[in-house]
Formats: sequence, C-alpha cells, structure tokens
Amino acid sequence: MNKKLIALAVAAVASTSVSAAEIFNDGTSSMAIGGRAEARAAIKDGDMTDNSRVRINVLGTTQIAEGAYGVGFFEREFKSNESKDENRYIYAGIGTEYGLVTYGLNDGSLGMITDFTDIMSYHGAGASSKIDVADRTDNNIAYVGEFGGLTLKANYVGESDAIIDGGYSLGAVYAMENGLAMGLGYAAQGKDTLTSAEESQIEAAISYSINNIYVAALYKDGEQTGYATDSRDNVIATKGQKIDLTGYELAAAYKMGNTKFTTTYNNAEGEKSGNTVKALNVEAIAIDATHYFNDNFRTYVSYNFNLLDKNDVVKNIDAEDELVFGLRYDF
Repeated sequence: MNKKLIALAVAAVASTSVSAAEIFNDGTSSMAIGGRAEARAAIKDGDMTDNSRVRINVLGTTQIAEGAYGVGFFEREFKSNESKDENRYIYAGIGTEYGLVTYGLNDGSLGMITDFTDIMSYHGAGASSKIDVADRTDNNIAYVGEFGGLTLKANYVGESDAIIDGGYSLGAVYAMENGLAMGLGYAAQGKDTLTSAEESQIEAAISYSINNIYVAALYKDGEQTGYATDSRDNVIATKGQKIDLTGYELAAAYKMGNTKFTTTYNNAEGEKSGNTVKALNVEAIAIDATHYFNDNFRTYVSYNFNLLDKNDVVKNIDAEDELVFGLRYDF
C-alpha cells in the first residue's frame, strides 16, 4: 500500500497510539492495534476517586484503487466505573490524497481548534466545551483533508439521540513553518432533545512554538441551551430558552529533557436573560508535570486551582481544588 496513503489514513485518526502494533500487512491491506492503560487517582475535598481507564482501538487500511484507500476504525473505553464504559469511535471511510470521508461515530470539526489549549495530562479544557454536533457523535459524515500547512474539516450529523434536527460543523487550521498556527471553526445544530432550541458556536485559537516552549490562546462564543437550577440547586434543563456562553483559555508548556510542564487558565460564563447560569461557570488555573520514561510509559501529577467560590456554583464541591496522580502506558 502506498506509504503516503497510509500516512494520511493514520493522521486522520487522532486517537491512534503512536506505538500501535501492526499485526498484519500484506502490502495492500494492514491492521494495527493500539490503546492505553491509565491509572488515575483524583483527590477532591479529602476524598479519593478512582478515574482509571483503558482504551483499545483497531485500525484497518486497504488500498482499493490506484491512489485510493479504505479505512475502518474502532475504539472502546473501559472505566473503573463500568457504567461509564463507552464506544468512542466506530466508523469506516474512503480516502485519497485530497482527503478522507467517513461515516459513523466520529469527531466533529472543532476538536482540532480546542486542541490548541487542551494540552494537559488531566486538567484544563474547562472553558472550551463543544456543542454535540462539533464533538464526537454518531450518524456523522465527516471529511478531513491536509494541504501543506492547511488542515480542513467538515461534518454533517443527522438526527440522533442528542441532536433532533441534525447539524454541521466546519474548521480550518493553518500551521506556518515559523511555529505560528491559527485555527477557526463554526458549528450549528437543531433542536436539543431536552430544551427544544437551536445552538451555535464559534471558536478561534492561535499558538506559537519555539524550541521547547509552547503558548496558545482560545476564544469561544455561542448560544447554547441546557442549564438552570431549581429551589434545591439541582441542575435542570430549561425548555426553549437560550444561554449565551462565552469563554477563553490560555495555555503554556515547557519541555525540559524528558519532563514536560504545562499550565492553563480557563474562564467561561453563561448568561440567560442577563442572569448568570451557575452550572456553566468556570474559572481555574491548572498546572501539571509529566515525565516520559520512554514513548510508551509516562507518569504525571496535575493540580487544579479552582478560582470559583461557593456562591458561583450549584454544588459546593464544584468550587473545590483537585489533585490527580496518574500512570499511563501506551501500546
């Protein structure tokens, strides 16, 4: 199989482990198995929670014509709480040098924008949440293409459990040779099953990397639906009402030898009819240190300084700091 086509197929699968093992290759078709085992202990308000998980994925590629290939991908995540196990990806598609088109359970188009600041081993990404159509979802026709330093993504999602009337998202990232990169994306979707309202979102990001230093910023603006509180501070859906949600993130990383230090600042606020929606409040500074023993094994410690007080949140626990220890093996 053409090496360039293989590279395009693998690049299109963002979650594939760099150390995935190729178990079959006859020159035309190949199959690789990868994933991770990650032990994570999260400590908040004096209590320790086991957030450990395992991901297993299978990637198959085959040349179907001159300059064209077929691809299939599956990934399942198993968590320490079995009720939260989930299929992360189930899709197949056809690709050429002009890009890859897939159908199934796959990513939306704003993930590559949020990746600018979603750089930590555990925390961060608190303000860059995406609406359903722009995130990983099923019934999804997706396109991704790479043209020099320009990456384009587009996806259309039909009716599903999360999105009644379907929707779409578009994204573009341009990376320059001088270390500067910029990204812009937009998403819109139909009625939500709980709130019967339309949602839309725009996200823009910029980053710069030089030697061992990386800095990035992201801004988000949009209309979402979904949260209010009752007299007992329980989160409930607010039917037919829109929430203006804005947010921004700042991120920085420094690599020293085999150890990487990262930090992010996350700030998000939702407003409905001029009133703050507590369930959507986010303000935090997170720091972590990750040591890479080799390409397969790493350990990390991550701490989230929650800058909200108990008057800013629905439940008091949502204003607490959090400390996480992790061990991760990629295969």
